[in-house]
Amino acid sequence: MRRTISLAAVLGFATLAGAVSVATAISAPPAATASAPAVAKIGEKAPAFTMKDLEGNEHSLADFKGRIVVLEWFCPTCPYSGGKSRNSIHTTGQVKKLHEDLKKVDEDVVYLTIDSSTHKMRMSAEDLTKKDADLAKTLGIKTPILIDADTSVAKAYKAKTTPHCYVIDGDGVLRYMGAFSDQAETNYVLKAVTAVKNGKTVSPAETRPFGCGVKVK
Repeated sequence: MRRTISLAAVLGFATLAGAVSVATAISAPPAATASAPAVAKIGEKAPAFTMKDLEGNEHSLADFKGRIVVLEWFCPTCPYSGGKSRNSIHTTGQVKKLHEDLKKVDEDVVYLTIDSSTHKMRMSAEDLTKKDADLAKTLGIKTPILIDADTSVAKAYKAKTTPHCYVIDGDGVLRYMGAFSDQAETNYVLKAVTAVKNGKTVSPAETRPFGCGVKVK
């Protein structure tokens, strides 16, 4: 008799445990999963960012809603970017001319220069800021230079070279990514901004960038 009761109790407990287990499984919320970080892609929303300029002021992509935004990846020592050479888009005046031409197309266009060189140059964000500030005075760069201290923005935009350029429309959609120009007659950035301003399709929407490699952490 004792054996029968004991077995029944065991079976009853097992049934109850099973019911509790099933109830727990049904009522338990699904495990949270982290969403993948946004990555730059033509025709989609450009990855959000917030970075500080050389004066310590913060700039976010969201600040420029309704305006065309141009991003240019920059390095103070790259001979195609901020370094002194016949190929440098800054020391040869190509960027200055682009700014003048862009203003003729759209007075409200925003031009942001981004430096993700901390890892490549083995410099702290503070030291890189000082280096860029000195160079900005020398070259007469008036537009904001933003410091991508942890290179996360370069990762999100898949920035490969300095310069690597991007054009984002007023709705925050990425419309162009690639080279600054064809290194001859066509400035791809100007062409893209002009197309966006006139409500036309940007073509080409992607080109292969040239310059020095961007190194991310």
